[in-house]
Amino acid sequence: MKKIVYFVLICLLLHTAAYAANNVVIEAKKQQIQLDKNKGYFDGDVKVTVGDITVQSPRAELDLDPKTKKPSLAVFYDNPYAFQNKDNKKHEIKAKIMKVSLIKKSVLAEGNTQSIIMQDRQPVITINADVQQYDTETKLMKAKGSVIVHYNDVETFSEYASAVLEKEGTVKNLKLQNNVVIKEGTNILKGNQFEYISGRDEYRLTGNAVSDLTFEDGTKLLVKSTYQQYNKLSNNIIAGGNVRVNFKDYFAQGPKAQMFVDPKTQKPKQVIFTGRSKITQNGNTVEADRIKMTMEPKEFFADGNVKTSLQGSDDNSMEMMP
Repeated sequence: MKKIVYFVLICLLLHTAAYAANNVVIEAKKQQIQLDKNKGYFDGDVKVTVGDITVQSPRAELDLDPKTKKPSLAVFYDNPYAFQNKDNKKHEIKAKIMKVSLIKKSVLAEGNTQSIIMQDRQPVITINADVQQYDTETKLMKAKGSVIVHYNDVETFSEYASAVLEKEGTVKNLKLQNNVVIKEGTNILKGNQFEYISGRDEYRLTGNAVSDLTFEDGTKLLVKSTYQQYNKLSNNIIAGGNVRVNFKDYFAQGPKAQMFVDPKTQKPKQVIFTGRSKITQNGNTVEADRIKMTMEPKEFFADGNVKTSLQGSDDNSMEMMP
């Protein structure tokens, strides 16, 4: 038969009522509290409630603070399950082992972890990783090791991720690191580090950054550079460091480029290269200190030490004198 232990009773045994307000409840088939060793052992249908957080597992151990004798750390074994309900939202975590700090109010999950944030019973964010940590006070979530994030229609892959979760369940300041791949429909972003800043609706991609975009009409745009920055409010992309752009029959390269996107079609309308740059189209090349390339109509303008090379016919022999 299940026993219910209220830690208020433990505090009474210790002749103190300081812990009564923490409202921690443990249910289990078997329980053992060793106050002299600052340990607690629980086995069989373990259920621990801390405020609005509930953790369930086959067995668990509890550490007590040696000075205050208050619960400090709870460790759950054998595939525990934790969840937190607030209004129409639910945050749940699964793992092989779970550690709950009752002082820091954080959850550390290890081994095949999965966390899901739902709203109106529909998943908003799903995170799979080797290790995940969630701080219930700061709303900071961290994940490392084969991290896969599903957020709305976006899927990300990386070795490390962190994000601050807003009250409504949206992601604020998402950071991804190491072998980053982001997929949204037919569009793919790659790099070593990715950061999304929700307040500015802006993302930054650094370290061998690649944007492989496909538009509704099938047109593809490929941008490679050291770093890339996109701001949705201004609808422009800034790329720097050995920038290379492939678009239809255009190939352009230079040290820095700024691409302007049409707000209606979300297709690029013009690219401006600064620094010594070169554009190639059908074998013809233009080099200049500044090149502006427009997509529709297909035109380009060059200024500053312009050098043009046009592809001639198969027979390029020419005499100026008889």
